[in-house]
Amino acid sequence: MEDSSTLKNRPEDKKEWHKQQEKILKEWGEVGASYRYMHDRAYINYNSQNLRFALPVIIISTVTGTANFAQSSFPASWQPYVPLGIGFLNLTAGLITTIAQFLRVSELLEGHRAASIAYSKFSRNISVELSLPYSQRTCGGLEFINKCRSELDRLIEQSPNIPLSIVKQFGAKFKDYTFIKPQILEITGVDVYKENSEEIAKREQDALERFNKSKDAIIDEENKRRMSIISELEREKQIKSVELKEMLELKKIKKKKDVVINNITTNMSEFISRLTEKDATNSILTPESSNSSEQSEETENIIIDVKERLHETKKKLLPIDVEKDDTNL
Repeated sequence: MEDSSTLKNRPEDKKEWHKQQEKILKEWGEVGASYRYMHDRAYINYNSQNLRFALPVIIISTVTGTANFAQSSFPASWQPYVPLGIGFLNLTAGLITTIAQFLRVSELLEGHRAASIAYSKFSRNISVELSLPYSQRTCGGLEFINKCRSELDRLIEQSPNIPLSIVKQFGAKFKDYTFIKPQILEITGVDVYKENSEEIAKREQDALERFNKSKDAIIDEENKRRMSIISELEREKQIKSVELKEMLELKKIKKKKDVVINNITTNMSEFISRLTEKDATNSILTPESSNSSEQSEETENIIIDVKERLHETKKKLLPIDVEKDDTNL
């Protein structure tokens, strides 16, 4: 599994565009503009129909409402016929309203208006995208085609049918134009794309370059990670080496001190044994024998001899601490 830092450091995928993709989008943009024109004309047509249905109903409803309040003001000879006239007008208004609802004039009016706006946005989006340089486009060609295809399919499914009279009018008006027209006007053949050798070689070269760039980026990241691990291990090794040296030095110092202590113990034991021997021969200086000068001199010589031996031992083993030990002695 790749490290998150590797994914972040990878170069962004190049926005790839092909001439065939631009050709398809150009055709869809022209088809969208054609549908926008026809839906706009259908909206105008249904808007006029809606006015022709709505205005008579408004006028008749106003007249019948006024006549109901003014029945008593009519002449006596007209009064038997006034309710009949009002009822006839109400029936006419209801009939017009029912016909308008049956023909779905208001619904188709709003449907064509919404479809005209949606196709306008669709066509304008394609024209703006194709007008930009490759580096400034929002995404790659294949991704943009997939989005536009789903959007165009949705618009064709949800948009109301265009009246045949408007389709014929559009075909007659733009008969001599060379742009691609919707298939409700003319059926065109399917364009099969065939790659040439240059395009195949270029595509393979681009794929190889992308692969090499990705491989180099992964190798560089792996080398950086390895160098970081190696430097960390070296640092830990140096720390352990220093700690080991310190431990060895401490062991040496401790060993020297132990040897010194053992030598001191040995010398003291020897000193005590000699004192014991002298004591056995009554050679130790005591209050009873303090008057004997020979014994005093011999005892003093023994003590001096022991001190010199201790001094020599400590000087051999711990030369640094000799002065301190001398002062203590």
